[in-house]
Amino acid sequence: MVGNIRESLRAGLIKRRERLDPIEVGQLSDKICRRMMLLDEYRYAKHVALYHAVRGEIVLDRIWRAAPMHGKYCYFPICFGDELKFVPATPANEFVANKYGILEPKVDISKAIEPNALDLVLTPLVAFDPFGVRIGMGKGYYDRAFSKLSSDGPVLMGVAYQFQKQSFLPLQSWDVLLHGTLTESNLYWTNRVT
Repeated sequence: MVGNIRESLRAGLIKRRERLDPIEVGQLSDKICRRMMLLDEYRYAKHVALYHAVRGEIVLDRIWRAAPMHGKYCYFPICFGDELKFVPATPANEFVANKYGILEPKVDISKAIEPNALDLVLTPLVAFDPFGVRIGMGKGYYDRAFSKLSSDGPVLMGVAYQFQKQSFLPLQSWDVLLHGTLTESNLYWTNRVT
């Protein structure tokens, strides 16, 4: 029953996100990136995980271009079997599409950083609620990657459009809660690390 609710919600929100005008995606993404770069969680982070947007997700290019100038190391996820590995990347790296059509850096997997060694992880999502529950694309990669999150591990920050906020999402036993979610108009702290 819970799975059916989540699947229905996921399908509807993905369609809505995909119908966004590319100009609007760019404007809202730019606004979210500018807001993100003002947060202490970003400003004091050295190791930041980003992602390449697909299907109308928030585009993080503004952060990707600025982070090295801010003294940060950037990492991108790679699907490695059923796991998500985070490898370092610079604008000089080549990126190739994985089986889901998501661009991944062409970097040797041996260079991957442990998820707990990251300071800030910007996570894509389909839906979120004010309690830190996140619905992703349904494959569970982020939940598995951060299932053993240590108390001094990274801040997991969702980035989303305001319309993706739901008043309540059913929690699954495997869900890893977000510490916060940033939209174009609000910042929702849920399980903030202090």
